[in-house]
Amino acid sequence: MIKKLILMAVVGGVAVAALKGTRVGSFVRNEIRSVREAAEEQIPPEREIARLRAEVRNLDGDHVKVVKQLAHVMAEQVETRDRVAALTKRKGEVAEVMRARETAVRAAEEKAKAGEVNVSVSIGDQSYSLAAGRTRLKDAVSTYVDVDQSLTRTRAKLESQSRIIEQLERQRAAFGRLKADLDAAIDELEEQVHALNLQQMESRYQTDGTRAAQIKESIAAARKRLQEKRIELNLLQSDGRPAGAGETVDEIMAPVTTPRPAAPAVPAAQTD
Repeated sequence: MIKKLILMAVVGGVAVAALKGTRVGSFVRNEIRSVREAAEEQIPPEREIARLRAEVRNLDGDHVKVVKQLAHVMAEQVETRDRVAALTKRKGEVAEVMRARETAVRAAEEKAKAGEVNVSVSIGDQSYSLAAGRTRLKDAVSTYVDVDQSLTRTRAKLESQSRIIEQLERQRAAFGRLKADLDAAIDELEEQVHALNLQQMESRYQTDGTRAAQIKESIAAARKRLQEKRIELNLLQSDGRPAGAGETVDEIMAPVTTPRPAAPAVPAAQTD
């Protein structure tokens, strides 16, 4: 039961807080739900830890996708920036042509208003009638408007790409923080599970009749017998020197080798 609580509290608290409202957050919530179900099914926490580590490694795939998308958008942004520069230059050139034709047509119109006939419009090295000059001016204005609109759209695209790149950069950084947070949470979880296993093992070996407990009891009994022998030896030594201590071989063999005294003679019987 304690293992279940540890598993759900550590991983659930860290992951949901970090990923609330995101697609990855939904993934992690599903993982937490599966952890809860696994705990209810009595699946060992060690197995769930291994599975969670594999799932965290799978996040690298999403991280790679973000990096690839970021690289693609950044490459497109370079092209868009070059396009903006080219259109800006083109707009300036078209504007210069348009202003020159506007000036030439206005000058021709003033001459026509003054009563001059067969008025011509000088555009570059060529001369056109007033009507043709107005047509050329309209063409220049149309080209200018097209270039200006294209430049406006391209600049908007460039700004959009900048915002996308900023978002992808944040996602990339978030993936790094997320992976580090989840790895740390799983490490903490694994440490707590191992500590709990050790505590349960020590408690079980202290009270049950398993082989380890029996070995401990045998060691305690052997120590007790050894202590009894030491006490017995000390008691014997305190009673005095044991028999035979310090005697020579002759002294020890004396009861055997010392000649026995001759037996006294028996007196003869007297007669009356």
